[in-house]
Parts: sequence; structure tokens; C-alpha cells
Amino acid sequence: MNLAQAAGLEGMHNLVLSNPQGERVVVGKVFFKPLPEGRYAFEVKMSESLEEYFLAMRPFQCLTGARHRLCHFPVSREPAIISSDDLVPLEYALMFMRTAPASLHVNPFHGVYYRLKIDGNSIKGRLYELDMDPFITPDSVPVERRTRPVREQDLSLGDENGHWLPFLQIEPVNAN
Repeated sequence: MNLAQAAGLEGMHNLVLSNPQGERVVVGKVFFKPLPEGRYAFEVKMSESLEEYFLAMRPFQCLTGARHRLCHFPVSREPAIISSDDLVPLEYALMFMRTAPASLHVNPFHGVYYRLKIDGNSIKGRLYELDMDPFITPDSVPVERRTRPVREQDLSLGDENGHWLPFLQIEPVNAN
């Protein structure tokens, strides 16, 4: 299914993180605006209920659970536009870093990347682990890869039972 066929993709959607135990946390909203050729512009707004932490000399919006703290680490190096065959700009906008709940530091090896796919009128994602170093020290990445430094070999599928919220859903606001 392509974006043009995805019924209900236009407009406001909830950004939900969840786990196999049934826990669901709305962490923000994504607004989609249709563009020509089946593309959509998007804007991500994280929930004001996320706590702000000053980690590694910068502020992060974070969600803290019993096992992990997830800190939003958005990357927007290109236009905020997706198409049915390119969800990478949205994946980059929805990256996180994972820390221990009481940690005052972030570890670039604990990046959280949700690979996205269209599923009806929603977009679903599965957690992959990622070394965030290319985003923290971009000079370490060859110039030709700096806009999109994540490669397939950089991603490791996360264990859904070893992570607090391994699933991401972008669903219409009226969805349950």
C-alpha cells in the first residue's frame, strides 16, 4: 500500500510507544499534510508531559519507566517529507536514546531507531538498536553519507522483551 492509498493518513495522528505487555504511552502527535505525487509533509510535536532533562550538555525530552529512560533525539537534516518508498525522514525525526532511569549521562551506543512501515491508515515501527555516534560527531562520517548516515548494517533488531517500549505506532487520533 502506498501513502496515497493509506486512508486517513492526512491530519493529526497520535504517536504511541508500546510493549508486548500491553502498555501504551502517547508521547506526541504527528501532523501529515498531503503533497503532490503521493507524498506527505509531516510535523512531529512531542507531548508536554515528557520531562526535560539536561544530559550531555543539551536538553532532552524524556519518558522514564522502571527499566529505561527514553530521550527523544530528533534529527532533521532534510525536508520533513515522506513517500511510500521513503519513510527515513520520519524515522530520523523519531529517534531516541536509552539510558538508565536515574542516569545523568547518555551513551551514544544506546540509540533507539524505529524502522517504519505503512499499515492501513497507520504507520508502525519496530525498535532497532543503533550507535548514535554519526549524529553526535558528524565529522566521523564520510561527507557523502552525512545527510543519511544510518546504513542497514548499522541497525540491530532490538529484543522486544529486553526493551521497555519496542513498538511505535502512528495512528489516527480517534483510534483506540
